[in-house]
Amino acid sequence: MQFRGTNTVFYVALWLALSVFLQSVFRFHFYHIEQYRLFLYDGAYVFSTLGEIGGFCLLVYEFLVQFFIYPYAGALITSTLLTVAGILVHLLIKRMDRDSTLVYFFSFLTVCGLLFIHLDFNYFMQGTVAYMLVLLLLAVYVNLNVAWLKLTYTVAAIPVLFWAGGSVAILFALSVFVRELLSKPSRSWLFLIPCAEAFLLAFLSVRYAYVGEYRFAFLPDMFYHHSLTPGDFAIYAPWALLLLIITATTLLRPRKSWSGGKRTAGVVAQVALAGLTAVFGIKTYGDMRSLRYKEMEYRYRTKQFDEIIEMNRGSVSNYLYLCMLNLSLAEKGELADSLFRFDQKGPQSLMIPMNNSQTVAMLLSDIYYAIGHTGASQNMAFEANTSSPGHRTGRMLQRLVETNLIYGDYAVAEKYIGLLEKTFAYDGWAGEMRRYLYNDGEVNRNPEYARRRKSLPADNFLFATQVSDMELMSLSIQNPENRNPMEYTGVMYLLMKNPELFGQFLDRYYGTDVLPVLPLSFQEAVIILNESKGAEVWAEKGVSAPVIARFLQYKAFILANKNKPRLSDFVKSSFGDTYWYYYMFK
Repeated sequence: MQFRGTNTVFYVALWLALSVFLQSVFRFHFYHIEQYRLFLYDGAYVFSTLGEIGGFCLLVYEFLVQFFIYPYAGALITSTLLTVAGILVHLLIKRMDRDSTLVYFFSFLTVCGLLFIHLDFNYFMQGTVAYMLVLLLLAVYVNLNVAWLKLTYTVAAIPVLFWAGGSVAILFALSVFVRELLSKPSRSWLFLIPCAEAFLLAFLSVRYAYVGEYRFAFLPDMFYHHSLTPGDFAIYAPWALLLLIITATTLLRPRKSWSGGKRTAGVVAQVALAGLTAVFGIKTYGDMRSLRYKEMEYRYRTKQFDEIIEMNRGSVSNYLYLCMLNLSLAEKGELADSLFRFDQKGPQSLMIPMNNSQTVAMLLSDIYYAIGHTGASQNMAFEANTSSPGHRTGRMLQRLVETNLIYGDYAVAEKYIGLLEKTFAYDGWAGEMRRYLYNDGEVNRNPEYARRRKSLPADNFLFATQVSDMELMSLSIQNPENRNPMEYTGVMYLLMKNPELFGQFLDRYYGTDVLPVLPLSFQEAVIILNESKGAEVWAEKGVSAPVIARFLQYKAFILANKNKPRLSDFVKSSFGDTYWYYYMFK
C-alpha cells in the first residue's frame, strides 16, 4: 500500500513534536532509565540473553538504552519507536480497510498509549519493541488471502514470537482470532488452534521455570519491574487498544466512506480527540514528582550541587529530595552550617532507610561515599546492582571499581573493569582505571583515593542496612581532615531532637582535631543545651557573638508574640532558618 504525502507530513510532524516534548520535559527520565540496563559487547552475554523467553526484544531494548546516557538520544530513540508503532498501526488498518476514516485516531491513540507507559520508569522498553514485532507479524498476516496459508503462518509464527518477544505471542494469537471471528466466522474455529498453542507455550514456560510467574507469561507484566505489580491499567491499554482497533476496523468496513470536506473534518476531529487524550494521560501518568528526583540525581552525577540546592528552597516534603539536598550541602562542606535554612523533616531527611529498591540503594551509596564510609558505599552499590532489573548499573559498577581499588582488592576491581570495558559508554573510563590495578603507589597518588584510604576504619563493623553513629565517629577519628562523618553524626542528633546525645557528642569531641570549631547549627544547639547559663557560658562553649546576639533577638521576639495565634508562622518569617525554630516548632 502506498504511503501518501499527507501521511508522511503527519507522521514527521508527530515525530518532531514527540521528540521536542520528551526532550524538554522528560530528558532526565532517560538518564535514569539508562542506569536500569547495561548492554555488553560480549558473545556469551548476547547468546545467554537470546536464550531467554523474550530475549531478542530484551537485547534490542538493552542495546538502545545504552545510548540514553547522551543528551537528546533518549528522546529521539523513544519518539522514533512510538512514531514507527503509529505508522505500523496506520498501515495495518489501511490493509484491513483502505477507506477507514478512523486511521489517524487509532494510530495516534496507539502512540499515546505507549507514551503513557514509557513515562513509568518501572516499564521496560522491551515491551514496546515486542509490540512492534506483533504489528509487523499482523501486517504480514492481513496480506495473506488463503485460509490454510493464514493458519499455517500463524501457527509457525507463534513459537518464534514467544521466544523473541515473550507474552506478546498471546496478543498476536488473540488478534488473529478476533479478526477471523469477525470477518470469516464460519472458519474462525480453526484459529483457536494458534490460541491454544500460545497459551500452552505460556503455561509450559512457567511449568519448566523459563518464566517466573504466570502473569509474566500471559500478560504485559513481563515488561514491568518484576518485583513490582503494575498499579494501573496503563500497561494493559496498548494490548486492549489493538484488539479494539481490529474489531472496529473489521465491523465498520461495510459503511460508506467519507470524502472531501467531511473526511478532512473527521481527521481534524480525530487528532483533536486524541490530543485531549494525550494531555490527560501525560498529566495522569507523567509522575512529575519522580521526574524532579531524577533531575537531582543527574545533577548530582554531574556535580551540579548548587542547582540541587536551589531546587529545594521552600517547602519540601519528599525524603529523597531532602537527602539529595543535604548530600549536596555536604559535598560543598556546608551541611552543618546551612542545614536549617531548608525545610528539614527529621533524621530521614539526612539518610533514608534502605527499602531494597535500586533508587534508594544508589542514593545511600552516594551518601556513604561522600561521608567517606567506603565499605558501606560499596555494600549499597552492590545492592543497587542486585536490585536493578538488569543486575548491572553502569555508575554503580564504577563505584565498585573505585571502592575495591581503595581497599586494595585489585582482583575484584579488575573483574568489574572487565565488565565495563565491554560497554559502549563506560569502556574508556574502565580502560583508564587499569593503571591502578596492583599498584598501591598509583592509587596513593590519586588525591581522592588516598584521602579515602586514610578514612578506612581501624575497626570492622558488621554492616546491615544503616550506618551507626559509632561508625561515623570512628571514620572522623581515623581521618580528622574529613569533616563529613562528624557533621553527619552531630546533625543526626539535632534532627532527632536528642539534646542528651548531642551534649555527650560535644563533650567528647569539641576542641579535638575532629571538631576544633563548632559549625552554625551546633552553636545554636549549644544555646538550647545551656540556655539558663547565660551568654558568657555560651561563648566559652564555642558560640560566636553574632549567634548569641541573634538568639537574644529570637527570645525577645518569642516573648513579645507568644500570645498571638499561629505563632509558628510569625517566628518562621524571621527565624525559620535556625535550629531554634526547628527544635521548637517542627
